[in-house]
Amino acid sequence: MVVKMTDEQLAEFLGIADDPRWPRAIAKLEPRYRAAYELMARTCVELELWQAGLAPKPKGVIVCRDHGKK
Repeated sequence: MVVKMTDEQLAEFLGIADDPRWPRAIAKLEPRYRAAYELMARTCVELELWQAGLAPKPKGVIVCRDHGKK
C-alpha cells in the first residue's frame, strides 16, 4: 500500500519546514520529483525497520558495512 505524504510531512523530510516559504516550494514541485522524494522517505523508514530487525531489507538497496568499526 502506498500512502502519500502530506505537504507538511514532505517539508519536514526535506528539511525546509522552518522556512516560511515551504508551502510555495512544495506547491511548485513537479509530480515526478514529489514522487521521488516520497519514495526516498519510505525507503528511509524501511531501512530503519530493517536495522531494528522488524522488516526485510528493502529491495534494490545496497547496504555497506560500517567503516567506522574495526
